[in-house]
Amino acid sequence: MSDPNRPYDAVPGSPPPAVPPREPAVPPATAPAPAPGRPATSGTEDPRLGLEVGRYWGGAVATVVVTALVGLVAAFLVDRVAGQELLTPPFGDDDLVAWTVASALFALAAAVLLHLCVAATPRPASFFGWIVALATVVLAAVPFANRTDLLPAVLTAVVWIVIGLATWSLLTGVLARTLVRRPAV
Repeated sequence: MSDPNRPYDAVPGSPPPAVPPREPAVPPATAPAPAPGRPATSGTEDPRLGLEVGRYWGGAVATVVVTALVGLVAAFLVDRVAGQELLTPPFGDDDLVAWTVASALFALAAAVLLHLCVAATPRPASFFGWIVALATVVLAAVPFANRTDLLPAVLTAVVWIVIGLATWSLLTGVLARTLVRRPAV
């Protein structure tokens, strides 16, 4: 006689036939998918973010150099080629030197900030992006606060926006190539 609780016909007392386990169609909602290019964690690990410090600072120095050149080229194009006035940052007597130094210092401060964000925040790229964006907005708005002529203020603001964008894009690119996940100890 057939038992309704036994879906297979077998000799009484024999083990049930081997049935391969079925994979769920949808992964469990509690297990996040690993990021592309990153190894999956078992869920019991507490990964911490870190940097390949040598490569990071190599990229950061390259960013400082490129950003300094952006400031130099922008000041040269606006001041010497277009014949328009830029408001001078408070570094040096010459506009070209002042913009080169100001751009380099902005990028260097941003590189230090990004390193600190990786060490201290859960989403370093997000916090870094917001801080750089807000700092760029403030630097671009300062020329308008001094009640100067409109054209030099607009040109100065545009230069700061280009410097901020260059700094942000280069350093987030460096971060993407040098960020590593380390298991908690």
